[in-house]
Amino acid sequence: MTRIVLLDDCDLSDAQIARLRRMGEVEVHTTAPAGAEEIRRRLSGAEVAVLGWTSLDAALLRQLPELRMISVWATGHDYVDVRAAARLGITVTNVPAYAGSAVSELALGLMLALCRNIARGSRRVRGGTLSWQGLGGTELGGRTLGIIGVGDIGSRLAGLGAALGMRVLAYARNMSDERAGRLGVEFRPMPDLLREADFVSLHLPLTPGTHGLLGEKELSMMKPGAFLINTARAALVDQDALHDALTNGRLAGAGLDDLDPERGDITALDNVVATPHIGFYTDTALARKGDICVGNVEAFLSGRAENVVAGPRGPGPDPFVGPFVGHSMGHSMGHSMGHSAGQGD
Repeated sequence: MTRIVLLDDCDLSDAQIARLRRMGEVEVHTTAPAGAEEIRRRLSGAEVAVLGWTSLDAALLRQLPELRMISVWATGHDYVDVRAAARLGITVTNVPAYAGSAVSELALGLMLALCRNIARGSRRVRGGTLSWQGLGGTELGGRTLGIIGVGDIGSRLAGLGAALGMRVLAYARNMSDERAGRLGVEFRPMPDLLREADFVSLHLPLTPGTHGLLGEKELSMMKPGAFLINTARAALVDQDALHDALTNGRLAGAGLDDLDPERGDITALDNVVATPHIGFYTDTALARKGDICVGNVEAFLSGRAENVVAGPRGPGPDPFVGPFVGHSMGHSMGHSMGHSAGQGD
């Protein structure tokens, strides 16, 4: 029988695990492996690995000769070395477009939390102070929302912003007039979007082409007093530059749903609202996500692989490569955990 291993704490339902058991022998782990040795032990003899969080680099993959498929329980798959997997004949799949509503609604929630001082007000009340003074906010209606990446998530946020009376600007790889009309956005070059937007929201996957997309130069272009929203990967933004922009008054605040664990100095700032990558985490999105992830295994074992990001013929194209004005690539690509990375085309 096909040996299928759930490598870490993927939140699959009993029914979804039962589907996997009909395909082969299933071993379920509900904790993250402690290190490379434990990963090798868990995946020993496995033909299929299902994972949500664990990094699999080239060295590890070379030590798993029987592995034929990795089903990533996520949209973002930057923690799997897909190029190495392709060279080794391992098919890698992901779960695209499952959390568009969930993540876009969280992005809107972060915008509201920032511009209406919801988190500050809550902390004040919990501290025993009921004064409203100093917590004046701004309304979203009439403001300009700039969205970088308008795939499934970004396009839904565009609709939410428009419904609230916001002017919506967008930057993407495909910026045709037809698409602008369909999405209800005004396409702009990224420098223009950064200069005009009161809120800038990122909805891109983390790839070599987007790592460090917003650095010191890009953040300095942003409208003074603007807010940055990042519900994708932390590494899309240079963290030193973000800290500087938040402390020198360039940015009024930031709403962050993916965090660099080593940058507590950012999350401790009073003008930052941070959540632990919960954008994808709703009951509806979770059910859809598990169904697609298990379906990817089912399709692969039946010879009709779906949602492939890498396979024996090589990795797929970078899902977001564009003419990033001022984008510096002088960073090494680090591991960033998370699920709804965004698909910004």
